[in-house]
Amino acid sequence: MITDNVNALTRPQPATPVASLHIAALISFLAISFGWSWVLWGIAAVSAARVPWLTTVLFIVSGFGPSLAGLITVWVYQGKAGLHHWLARCLSWRQHPGWYLLAFLGPAAAMIAALGIDIALRGTLSQSPAAGYTGSTLLQFGLILIIGGPMGEEFGWRGYALPALSARMGWRWASLIVGAVWGAWHLPLFFIPGMAQAQMPMALFMASSVALSVVMARMAVNTRFSVLTALLFHWAINGWSAVLPMIPQGGSVRPYVLVMSILFAIAVAAFLKPGPNPSQGSLPK
Repeated sequence: MITDNVNALTRPQPATPVASLHIAALISFLAISFGWSWVLWGIAAVSAARVPWLTTVLFIVSGFGPSLAGLITVWVYQGKAGLHHWLARCLSWRQHPGWYLLAFLGPAAAMIAALGIDIALRGTLSQSPAAGYTGSTLLQFGLILIIGGPMGEEFGWRGYALPALSARMGWRWASLIVGAVWGAWHLPLFFIPGMAQAQMPMALFMASSVALSVVMARMAVNTRFSVLTALLFHWAINGWSAVLPMIPQGGSVRPYVLVMSILFAIAVAAFLKPGPNPSQGSLPK
C-alpha cells in the first residue's frame, strides 16, 4: 500500500498498462542520467589540459544528469499536471524539524565518532582539509549544495527513482536498487585524476552508496518523499568531508573505513526497523 501522492505520481494514462509505463519511464530516466553525465565527464576529462575553464563548466553541468532526468521523465510521461504535483511533493518542507537536524548533523556525528575510534586505536589525526582556508572552505561548503552533488542528483535518485520503484516493490528493495545504480553512475570519476572518488577504494564506495541509499530512503518514506531531507543529508556528507579529514589523501584509509562501518550499522538498523506507520501516509512495506 502506498501514499496517494506516490499513486498520483506513477498513475499512467488510461490506455497504457501500469507496468509498461513504469519500465519505459525508468529506462528513459536511466538513459538520460547516465548519458548526460558520462558523455560530459568524458569530454571534460579529454579537454582538461587544453581548455581548463571549459573543463570546470562541464564538470559542474555534468553532475545535474539525474535531477534533469527526473524532471524530463515526469514531464514527458505525466504532463504538466504531473510535473507540478511532482515538484510540490519534492519541495514539501513541512516536516518534523528532527529530520532536518538528523540529516545535517548525523553525517558530522558519524565522522567525528570514526575519528575518535581511529585515535583510540592509536591512529594519527590528519590535518583538516580546511586548515588555513577557512574563508574558502565556508564558500565551498555553501557551493556544494548547488554544484557539489545534492541539487544535481537528488531530484533524480530520491525524487523520481526511489518513489517509482517503491510503488512497485516497496521502499526497502527500491533503496537497494537505487543505491547500486547511484554507485554505478559514479564509475567514470574513479578514473579521472583529481576527483574525490579517485582517492577511494572502489568496492567500499559502491557498498557505501547502497548503505547511504537505505538511510536516505528511510528518511524519504518518513517525510512522504520530500527531497529536502535528502538534499540536506547529501550536502552534509559532502560538506563535512571538506572540513573533517575523512577522504583518503595518500595516508591511512582507516577513518574512511570506520565511518563507512558506522554507516553500514545504521543502514542495517534502518532497513530492519518496522514501519513507517501507514497512518502517517508513508510506505508501510
